[in-house]
Amino acid sequence: MDKFIEKELELYSFRKVEVIDMELKIKELEVRDQIAAMNYEERVQTSVKCKNNDFIINLIDSYKKKIEINKLSNLRIDNILSILDNEEEEVIRKMFIDKKSKTKTAREMKKSRKGVEGLLKKAIERIDIINERIDNIEFEEELLKIQ
Repeated sequence: MDKFIEKELELYSFRKVEVIDMELKIKELEVRDQIAAMNYEERVQTSVKCKNNDFIINLIDSYKKKIEINKLSNLRIDNILSILDNEEEEVIRKMFIDKKSKTKTAREMKKSRKGVEGLLKKAIERIDIINERIDNIEFEEELLKIQ
């Protein structure tokens, strides 16, 4: 299997956790900013305060972009997995996304370990073919833009 695809599958769970963490960081920054702004003195922006606000705004924007990238990456994986047969999708999800062993996956799917290995091999081959076709379509679209 293409190392890139394997890496993307393995990062799926991490990206989900990272998205939640970044969303919490954004909320925390927004709450902190609201608390820091709650004073009863005259509302005049000092240059230090403006710089701090700009930093927070830029940080929040950066988190939002990373969240969107992670969500899109996981959505692409979900899209590719949706093309697979139910058993192929299940074996990929259990082994790469849920990080379960072949033995545990076989037990949960009520199959032999060899049966799971066969399903995994078939699923990986199909993912490679699907990914290759998607890359070719993207390449053809780029060629059309150039012409």
